[in-house]
Amino acid sequence: MENSDLENELVKYQPDMIKYAVYLTNDYEYALDIVQDVNYQILKNRDKFESRQYSLKISFIFIRNRFISLTRKSKVLYKEQETLCNVQVENNTILYDYNYILNLIDKMDIPTRALIGLLIQGKSYKEIGNILNMKEGTVKSRIHNVRKKIKNLLPEYF
Repeated sequence: MENSDLENELVKYQPDMIKYAVYLTNDYEYALDIVQDVNYQILKNRDKFESRQYSLKISFIFIRNRFISLTRKSKVLYKEQETLCNVQVENNTILYDYNYILNLIDKMDIPTRALIGLLIQGKSYKEIGNILNMKEGTVKSRIHNVRKKIKNLLPEYF
């Protein structure tokens, strides 16, 4: 495989490589950086590809491994209940402190907190009604009212 053949084949794979990297990262710019790193490594080790020791299809494994490596190095951990809850509103990011949200919930009355707790546990309306000894329609109504209350407390989110 001549240098131009390798480069042409590499160019052919670029759109799929970028799509895969964006799928992994959810960030187009970060994905481009990863693909660029992988392209550099392929061209740096072109003798292995020219001798057909490796197929260019292995580049997708290189992308995945590079993503994992960079994630570990930067120690980016996606934890749902850490100190900050990220809320995306159009192109602005609003940060609500986790403790702030807990304080808002603590200020609500006990039945409302119980309802929120059951919702978080994934209980159905019927199950919540049985636990709280109320009709399903009442549960739906109260959940609607809780959602309105939360919308008023966090207006930037809604």
